[in-house]
Amino acid sequence: MQRTNKMPLRAAGLFIILVLIAITLVCGLFLLLDTPLPGWFVVVGRWLPALVALAVLRLVPLPGGPLRWMSLRPGGWRRLVGGGLAAVAALTAVYALSAAAAVLLGPAEPQPAAALLRFAVLLLPSVLLFSLSTLGEEAAWRGLLQQTLADLGFWRSSALISGVWVLFHVPLHGTMALQGALPWDMMAVTTAALFPLGLFLSAVTVRFGSVWPAVFAHALPLSALNLVSNAGDLGAGALWGLTAVTAALLTAAAYLFARVPAGGARRAGA
Repeated sequence: MQRTNKMPLRAAGLFIILVLIAITLVCGLFLLLDTPLPGWFVVVGRWLPALVALAVLRLVPLPGGPLRWMSLRPGGWRRLVGGGLAAVAALTAVYALSAAAAVLLGPAEPQPAAALLRFAVLLLPSVLLFSLSTLGEEAAWRGLLQQTLADLGFWRSSALISGVWVLFHVPLHGTMALQGALPWDMMAVTTAALFPLGLFLSAVTVRFGSVWPAVFAHALPLSALNLVSNAGDLGAGALWGLTAVTAALLTAAAYLFARVPAGGARRAGA
């Protein structure tokens, strides 16, 4: 039977409008005051979407409460741990394969063995630590927004969410570039790379029925660029080539996770 409840779509639209206005106002304030964007804001600011999502859930009466609509119930320890490990392992593999391709086919140089060993040792502790920050984003983007847009189907809803997620980062990354904290070419690459990452995070959320695998994957303190020792010296063509390879692998990984849902694709309250 076709759904006729328009309240979830209303909540999604309101969230998108409010969250984009909020990040634009905050970043604009730093620019107007000529104050450098502090490093801590990048971490703490990840909770801005969650605060907006909670406000939306107060304004739009959706049955079930924040735990359901923000997909915060992990569905048991097995799914929590297994989903988290699977998401982190898949994302690490994508970045490693992308960096390996850049080394084999281009001017990129791999990180020394000591740096790779340090990454490996600190991987899980770092993921657990940074997940305290990424939870604020994922509860909103892959939680509330993924659920309220579920009627659009996985790929359409995930593409829309990823697109808005990119727009959300434009004021932040743009402010960092204007203030000289981020080179413009790196700003463009890192912002564009968020779109395929968003598809992957949506896929693991749907696959495991909660945002927790996406929270842990998003907290991964790595990227393909981190695995290349001379990332700052790569030309525009090499940077965009590496980004394109990573995007293709992320999309493929998203397809593999999303094609076998584990009961998590239903919208809260369905």
